[in-house]
Amino acid sequence: MGDIWAAGGNDLGNAAVAQLSAYRVFETGDIDEGQLFAGKVWERNRTTVTSGAYGLRWNHLSLGRTDFSYVEQDAPAILQAEGPLSDHFRLYLHQRGAIEHVVNGRRQHSDPTHIVAHAPGIDLRAELHPFELLIVGFDGEAVRGALKQRFPRMPSPEDWVGTLPLTASTETLRATVAWLTAELDRLGSPLTKVSRPRSFAERTLLSLFVECLAEMAPVDAERSLDIGEAQIRRAESWIEANLAEPIGVDEIAQAVGVGVRSLQLTFRRLRGCSPSEAVMKRRLEAARGCMLSADASATVTEIASSLGFYELGRFSKRYREHFGESPSATLARAKSVD
Repeated sequence: MGDIWAAGGNDLGNAAVAQLSAYRVFETGDIDEGQLFAGKVWERNRTTVTSGAYGLRWNHLSLGRTDFSYVEQDAPAILQAEGPLSDHFRLYLHQRGAIEHVVNGRRQHSDPTHIVAHAPGIDLRAELHPFELLIVGFDGEAVRGALKQRFPRMPSPEDWVGTLPLTASTETLRATVAWLTAELDRLGSPLTKVSRPRSFAERTLLSLFVECLAEMAPVDAERSLDIGEAQIRRAESWIEANLAEPIGVDEIAQAVGVGVRSLQLTFRRLRGCSPSEAVMKRRLEAARGCMLSADASATVTEIASSLGFYELGRFSKRYREHFGESPSATLARAKSVD
């Protein structure tokens, strides 16, 4: 798995995404207005209502290389994109309703159970049933760069990206999106402003999405070759030097000069874990070291955030699993010795 913040457990897999209610940017009952707005924040299109009264509500937030649109449409309609889609990969995660996507002539179906992804450059026609869904958009260049690290040679994504397989990676992606949108909706969350936590979250989401795409890549895609102990030690040295910064598997692979898949395979073979798990373990060990040597004014929150843990409940859970005690217990014991 390419993430370091992966939400754990399939019980979270079908969690509802938040509606980004604080970010309402558009609402209309006029189809011409709706087409014009969607053409600005999504893609240029022609939409024809097939029955009922048209209504469109759109909540939108951009984080930089990733954007989120929570969209509600009330009436069945036919949509035709005007020209190939722009340079974005997009995920369609439904709360209700369904869409029949016709992508370069291939038919795909999205609903609350099935997630569809679009690649840039495709021709799209869609049969829209009344729906509520979250569209997550990723910068095309960022996704292609990450895929290239895994597969030095592969067919164009527009030829094979589509319905995501129902795997553990897909469920983790869905759960992470649900957690992230809830945070973006929560007043006071550090993710609502440009910050290191937001950068961590955005990189994690991108890494998870690319991991899902890698699982569905064509069987004839060329995978990177395995690497050895020397490269793993270089990776570990780089991780140590950048421990307090946002680290994703793509950044590690790029720093070492190897493919992501090669890095993952060799970490599994030589270290018995993924690169992301290695980063997590080293951060937990560093946090414990800081607590054991902390002065009387130190807090768990300060130490955790200095090492990239911005969700305290998740940090505490992982810390207890790793060391058999809570971080507050470690800190209290260290202070009592002083």
